[in-house]
Amino acid sequence: MGEGVQAAEGAGSQGDGSKPGNHSKAWRRAPGRKPGPAPDGRSFGRRLVEVERHCFPDLNSWFDGLPDPRRQEMCTYSGRHLWRQILMTFLTRGGSRNAFDGDRNSGSLPENMALLCDTPWDVERLGARVTVTCSENATRHASRVATTAVAAIPLHMVRRLMEMRLFDSDRLFGRWWRVAIDGTLQDRGHDTPEAEARYRYVVEAKLVGPCGTMFHLMSEFMDVRDPLRDKEDCELNAFLRITERLRKEFPHLSICLLLDGLYPVRPVFDRCAEYGWKFIATLREGRQPLAWAEAVETMMMSPENVGKGTRKGEDGTVEQTLRWTHRVPFGEHELDVLFSGEVGPACASLWVWCTNFGIDADNAYALANSGGRARQGIENVFNVETNGGFGLEHAYCADNTAAHNYHVMMQVAHTLAQLLVNGLLRRLTRACRKLTDTKLTELLRSSLQYVLIDTGPPWCGQIRFVSSA
Repeated sequence: MGEGVQAAEGAGSQGDGSKPGNHSKAWRRAPGRKPGPAPDGRSFGRRLVEVERHCFPDLNSWFDGLPDPRRQEMCTYSGRHLWRQILMTFLTRGGSRNAFDGDRNSGSLPENMALLCDTPWDVERLGARVTVTCSENATRHASRVATTAVAAIPLHMVRRLMEMRLFDSDRLFGRWWRVAIDGTLQDRGHDTPEAEARYRYVVEAKLVGPCGTMFHLMSEFMDVRDPLRDKEDCELNAFLRITERLRKEFPHLSICLLLDGLYPVRPVFDRCAEYGWKFIATLREGRQPLAWAEAVETMMMSPENVGKGTRKGEDGTVEQTLRWTHRVPFGEHELDVLFSGEVGPACASLWVWCTNFGIDADNAYALANSGGRARQGIENVFNVETNGGFGLEHAYCADNTAAHNYHVMMQVAHTLAQLLVNGLLRRLTRACRKLTDTKLTELLRSSLQYVLIDTGPPWCGQIRFVSSA
C-alpha cells in the first residue's frame, strides 16, 4: 500500500471497533405511552355545591320539613345540619360513623358544612369556633323521626330529575320506565343486652338511568319475623308492599319491572296485570319446571323465531343468538319466553327471561339488552354500597328506626354521588387515566377538608353521564 493511504482499523472481539464521529447522538422517542395528567381535586367541593343546587335546590328545605321534636331554643345544631351529618358520612364513603367523626372538625370541613347547610354560624350565641355535630347526636335525632317522613326525600329527588327530563331517553321503547326491584341484606344486626343480633333485610326499587346508573325510589324493610302476625316475613310479601306504595306514588307512570329469578310466580303476575305494568323476569330452570320444559320444547319447534346480534362485553364483543317462543303457560297466565345464548372472548352463557311483552324480531334485542340485562345494574349498586365505602351490611346503630333512616340517607347519598361522579367529575377528569369512583371520592373528601369552597359566580354546565367502564 502507498505511504499516503491510511490502513483500516481492525474490528475487535466485541464487535465493530471503529471510533464514533463528531455528530450528535440520534434522538429516539422514549418507549411507552405518555402519562396522563394527575387529577386536580381542589375544586371538587365547589362542584358538589353546584351539582346539588342545580339538581336539588330545595334539598335543605326538604330536610327542614322533617319532624323535629327538639326544643329549638336549646339546640346548637339545626335539623338540616343533623341530616347533613348523616348524608356526608355516606357521601365521603368512610364505611362507618367513626370514619367521618374523625374528620368532622378538622381543616375547612366545618366551614364547608355550614355553607352546604346554607346556614350562617351564630358567633354571638355559639362562639367563634365553627363545629360539626357528632354521630351520636345525629343518630339520636334519627331515632325520633319516622322513616316514612325521611323516605319522602328520595322520592322528591327522583321527581325533580324527572322534571329535568333526565330519564326521557332511557325509557324502554320510548314509553316504559324501567324499575328494578330486588332484595338485599341491610345490615347484620347489632348485639344488645336484651336480644341477640338480628339481620335486617330490605327490598329496593330503583329507576334505571343513563349509562347504567340506578336512582333510588323506595325501600321496603322486612325482618326475619313479622311481629304483627307472628310469622316469618319474606321477600315476596315485601314485593307486594313496595309495589303498592309505588303505585300510590306514581299512579299514571308506565312502569316495566325488571326482576330476578325469585319473582316469576303467580302473585307477581297478578299484581302486574292488576296495575297494567309490564315486567321482564329472569327464568330459572328449577323455579318453574313445567313452564321451563314447555318453553324449551316450543322454542325448538319454532325455528323461524331467531335473531342474531352483538353487544359490548367486559372482555370484548359478545355474539348473541336470540330465540323466543309465545304463550307459555305459567298457571293461569300465558307469557312469552326469550332465550339469549351468548359467546364471548372469555366464556359462553345462557340467559332466559319471561315477559308479558309480545316478542318479535323487532323488539327481541331491546328486550334482552335494555330490559333483561339492565336488571344487573341493581346488583352492581348493592356491590358498590357493600364494598365501595357506603357501608351496606354494616350495623350503624342498634335502634331500628335510626337504622332504617340511615339506610334511606345512604340511598340519598348514592343518588347524589352518581350525579356528581358520573355526571360531572368523570367528564372533567377524562384526560386522567384509571380514576375509580373511590379515588374521585377521596379527592372530594380532601377538597372538603382542606379547601374552603369558593362562593364566587356559579359555574355553568350540564349533567352529562359518562360510563365508569
